[in-house]
Amino acid sequence: RACGAMVRDRVAGERARAGAERACGAMVRVGVLAIQGAVEEHVLALREVGAEAVEVRRPEHFDGLDAMILPGGESTTMAIVGERSGVFPRLRDFVAQGRPVWGTCAGMILLSDHAMNLKRGGQSLVGGMDTHVCRNFFGSQVQSFEGALSVPVLEGGSFSAVFIRAPAILRAGPSVEVLARVRAAPHRSA
Repeated sequence: RACGAMVRDRVAGERARAGAERACGAMVRVGVLAIQGAVEEHVLALREVGAEAVEVRRPEHFDGLDAMILPGGESTTMAIVGERSGVFPRLRDFVAQGRPVWGTCAGMILLSDHAMNLKRGGQSLVGGMDTHVCRNFFGSQVQSFEGALSVPVLEGGSFSAVFIRAPAILRAGPSVEVLARVRAAPHRSA
């Protein structure tokens, strides 16, 4: 999980395990927020591991989902379209029910309870993850980089993370377990 999203909410984790136990023996249906961003990559990865991937573009697409993924992309665009289409209110309900939800990059921003460095006028957040994030913490596309992170919970203990206009979690609440850290100063635009 690159882009600063190496956290796990302990409460959500317990609910996710319970959901996985309910789904045992049946194909898991995972929704991918399909408004904008890295939708296809997530859909293909889910299918590769045997899950049924559902592209979520409308509120009724949540019916029967076991879990949800919010991909990387442009969080402001996702928020505007998500609110106008009615997807975000349904997504907030999904999160509030304790259903498993994973956010990468823009998805992590949207799941955060607090965000900074937002575009003028702000943007909607889905919330549900007790974190404070900073959009584009590492700078613009030109400042993107790749680096190895120490992640003890992974087999092998490390992960090659790519930071492309990546957000950073500046603060995590007590219900959030931090799985990896990167030391970096914010870009001057952050």
